Amino acid sequence: MTWYLVPELRHCRRIILRDIEREIFIGAYEHEKQAPQPVLLNIEVYVRTQAEDDQLEKAYNYDLVLQTIDRVLKEQPFALQETLVDKIAHSLLRHPLVKAVLVRSEKTQAYSTATSAGIEIFKMKEAHD
Repeated sequence: MTWYLVPELRHCRRIILRDIEREIFIGAYEHEKQAPQPVLLNIEVYVRTQAEDDQLEKAYNYDLVLQTIDRVLKEQPFALQETLVDKIAHSLLRHPLVKAVLVRSEKTQAYSTATSAGIEIFKMKEAHD
């Protein structure tokens, strides 16, 4: 997606956190419920540009992404990756500076014949949010 061509995101910055590794109880099959599995999370957060003046307290702190993920993961187990990415996306969108998010989850040991199996979601705040 060429995000900077979306009118609602034109004045945003895109914060990217790649390959966040977590061990998660996730899966619908019985064998997936026995132990946590490695999952890679990739997050893009589109935040309203403000006058940060090179001061962290005026900016969106990247730590908030990791804190949000860890808070959502306390709700384990998850049957579906779709549920996981939805919950992370909705939680990230609660912050007043966040206009949109892209959340990707990849189970890295789901199939022996694939590097990963995953899901991705893009969500924007509604105009009234």
